[in-house]
Amino acid sequence: MRVRCALQDRQILRLVYPRNFKEHERLQVFLKLVSFLANGYLIRLVSNEVLGVVYIRLTLLYATIQILSREPLRKVCLAKHTPEQWPQLLSLIWVSIPFSAALGLCLTLLWTQLLETPDLPHYSVGCAVFAVCAVLELFAEPPHVYLLNKHFIRSPIIVEAVANISQTLINVCLAHYSSSLLPFIFGSVTYSVLYVVIYWVIYNLKKSKEDQMFFEVQKISVSPEHASLTISFLKQTVLKQVLTMGEDYVMTFFSVVSFAQQGVFSTVSRLASIVIRVGFKHVEDSYYLFFAQMLRRGLPPDQQGRDALKTCKETLGNLMRFNALFGLVVTVYGLSYARLALLIYGGKNLADSDGPLLLQWHCPYIAVCGINGVSECFYFATMSQMEVESYNLKLLPFSACFLILSVVLSYLFGTVGFVLANIGNMAIRIFFSLRYTAQYFGGTDALYRAVPNIPQLMIVGVCGATALLSKLVLESTNSPLGYLCHIVIGGLSLVLVLLTVWECEDVSFKTFLKSLNPIKVRTKSE
Repeated sequence: MRVRCALQDRQILRLVYPRNFKEHERLQVFLKLVSFLANGYLIRLVSNEVLGVVYIRLTLLYATIQILSREPLRKVCLAKHTPEQWPQLLSLIWVSIPFSAALGLCLTLLWTQLLETPDLPHYSVGCAVFAVCAVLELFAEPPHVYLLNKHFIRSPIIVEAVANISQTLINVCLAHYSSSLLPFIFGSVTYSVLYVVIYWVIYNLKKSKEDQMFFEVQKISVSPEHASLTISFLKQTVLKQVLTMGEDYVMTFFSVVSFAQQGVFSTVSRLASIVIRVGFKHVEDSYYLFFAQMLRRGLPPDQQGRDALKTCKETLGNLMRFNALFGLVVTVYGLSYARLALLIYGGKNLADSDGPLLLQWHCPYIAVCGINGVSECFYFATMSQMEVESYNLKLLPFSACFLILSVVLSYLFGTVGFVLANIGNMAIRIFFSLRYTAQYFGGTDALYRAVPNIPQLMIVGVCGATALLSKLVLESTNSPLGYLCHIVIGGLSLVLVLLTVWECEDVSFKTFLKSLNPIKVRTKSE
């Protein structure tokens, strides 16, 4: 359902989630679950080497083009703008397409001519197709920006879910006939075409007559302010991309592990990232929009609306607390159920590899990703262009250190070294964003909200130890009955943890969880 947003003083701001939020979340989780199960079946049909090439080499090419071309635009376009500025924003989007095409051509030549070439057919074709798909998806940015500015929050969820599921189904069906790269090439084309077409179909269904001027561009005209801010965000995105996918770049350019090992690593990473994508991604995107439109970028706190500032502070604290509790539970139970999860998901070959150890280390990585995502969405939504530049300068030397650390740790610990380097990367990013948040609010009240209390830590510790003992006694039997009993013990202890955590929470946090639909904020002018 459409949520109308009034950007003027003394009006009610309704943001972040549609009124039927719970129904949308159930739909999103269901669609992600279908894709997740299909991928679990897919990894039984193709070799780890093919998975390594697709999920590391080709996906890195696609993601590099897409993120460098798209993310800076979205950060600029989703802030507060008047309707008269929309043609300038649209011009900015169209200008980015030639940049994306040039970037794609250069990277495709690098991937096919200079890097180590896997002994698989259709590799060069795959590189070219993945690059073209990344450029093609930029044509969906105008309706994407329009729909989010009009707060059709459900639309991006539906588009991404439908396109992802269609891609996965194509991959699975074709993998029965070919175990090469071809199923993934056709799947990538399917995703990109559906992504663009569905966005434009939704736009034509949702648009109103008064919004026609959004796409009325007489000539390409980019304002210097928007161009300068986009360049600043581009610098930041380059650094963030290196930090976020640093292990993929190290594996691609330094060949520290084989393609088969890359396949196991990518499978476990994608399994762990299900939690991040379902639990964190859309919440972070929505709350970035919330903070960006509740608070004016670049203005000091004393010039912001008092009620808006108070609401943002309370909301940020509760978000960080929720993610911290979630990450704590995932980390504790991941130690005891990593191997069983991989056995169920990918079969005995995956469970008997170094996959369980990788998944155990991915659990604390999920925890720090949750805290980092929430803190950074506030950070990036409120800081000025000067602060963006300052942040870029701080990350520049750290990016180089992170890449060096990834190479060293991968030589020492194999693929586990990449996870360790990522945890350190996220910890440093959390430090920068939390320091900014403390300075912005003039205190650390919102930050301390993320720390669980003593009863919660005790019950999580006791139940985690129980699950670990169950793993040592029951899972080691390698029998269906032992696995079943291990799952039952974990399920009962998890219920006890959740009930205890809920009872130990204060009224503010309980109210926050109950009132996610919708969040109503009243802003007042000074």
